[in-house]
Amino acid sequence: MPACRYCGQETGGSAFCQNCGAKVEEQPAIPSPIPQVMPNSIPTEPIPTMPTQSAPYSIPTMPSFYTPGGAGGLLAGNIIALILGVCTCCFIVPIIAIIVSIIGIVFASKVKNSTNAAEEKSNRTIALVMMLLAFAFVIIGTALFVVGVYQEYGGFEGFFEYISEQVEEQEAKRKIFAAAIKKFF
Repeated sequence: MPACRYCGQETGGSAFCQNCGAKVEEQPAIPSPIPQVMPNSIPTEPIPTMPTQSAPYSIPTMPSFYTPGGAGGLLAGNIIALILGVCTCCFIVPIIAIIVSIIGIVFASKVKNSTNAAEEKSNRTIALVMMLLAFAFVIIGTALFVVGVYQEYGGFEGFFEYISEQVEEQEAKRKIFAAAIKKFF
């Protein structure tokens, strides 16, 4: 029975190997090796020469089936950085985090569709760098927010008092507007 030239498995006469999927082709006949001559016994007749082949025999190699890995934590990390950037979007720095994390999500998504190991490594590296930058921008933006609250309002108590005053002021304006609308209609 013929054997697959890539993996050596018997093919059972089919056109493709059931083990590795390679196409089974007619293999050229490999001539038998030259018999070993012992130094004590010198043959009286000449050793026949090997027949020459018209084409050189090539050593079969395993076919390359590249399978890229998944993006795993890179995609999740970039999505988390995007969410944190949206939640802390009070300064320009978290907006940069949002943009950077979107770029990271795009490259993390490209990892799965890579055609070779070099492309996969490049996409992984870019996604990882973007994720780390996005988290750094979120942390910087949060730190700037806290510093701004302490500088402007003397702490979070002053900040929450200011927020409640603004809410009360807007509520009073809404009541005046509602009374005016009610009086008009």
